[in-house]
Amino acid sequence: MTTVTRKWKQPAPVRGALSEMDVADAGVWTDRLRFDRARAARNQPSELAAITATVEARSRDAGAHALILSGSTARARRTRVSDLDYHVIGGRPEIGHPAEDVDLYCDDAKSFMAKLRSGDDLVHWSVWYGCILFDDGVVQSAATHVASHDGWPDATRKVRQAQSALSFTERIVDSGDRGAALEQVRGVLSLTARWLLLAHDVFPLSRDELSDQVLDLGCSDLAAALHRSMHCEPELDELATGVRLVKHLTSLPAARARRARLPSLTTTAD
Repeated sequence: MTTVTRKWKQPAPVRGALSEMDVADAGVWTDRLRFDRARAARNQPSELAAITATVEARSRDAGAHALILSGSTARARRTRVSDLDYHVIGGRPEIGHPAEDVDLYCDDAKSFMAKLRSGDDLVHWSVWYGCILFDDGVVQSAATHVASHDGWPDATRKVRQAQSALSFTERIVDSGDRGAALEQVRGVLSLTARWLLLAHDVFPLSRDELSDQVLDLGCSDLAAALHRSMHCEPELDELATGVRLVKHLTSLPAARARRARLPSLTTTAD
């Protein structure tokens, strides 16, 4: 029998973890909002916190239902390629032109819930792991739906996105533009990782955490390629190998792809 917790804690990245907390309880949700604001403050240096304060004030002025700090900043895993990501439930606020790269993802309340029910992984990410800066109840309702209906992102959407991006990514690699190629290959590797994790009931965390998560699944080639795409400057031949790896993995059922190796990357004893 599952014991429901009446105090907020970060859910484990596994299917069903939100059901372990009574997210419909007002006290639990108040505890989460307090927890998330402290987490947001802890994870942002002063220059980022100032941008967040502006986004929050403008979102409130625009009548937004909720504002969520998401992505790598929410997870304290920012890298050299990180944006400052927000999810606004309501109209898009005007925030000017901050120095940082800011990515505002906006939904009205009806679309937010519809996307959650259809398995949109970005909306689920906001509900599971975003730092909720304010909420008039719409995010709590979404979390309650997830907890009571075993809500989970749609893994097949991620593999379709990876497959559809492959031909363009291959053309960019063939063009010789290493900077653009790295960005595209990093993207398809991330999509492939998210597909495999979701298909095995593991919730994908920030992009910088994906390599460790897929390594735990047994996907060593994918883990290595992801890590290097985030923290190194791979040459074009290595990026081309990353494309071939994605083609190979996404051609397989998720259960087989979990431990599949790209033949040219597998060494054998003499």
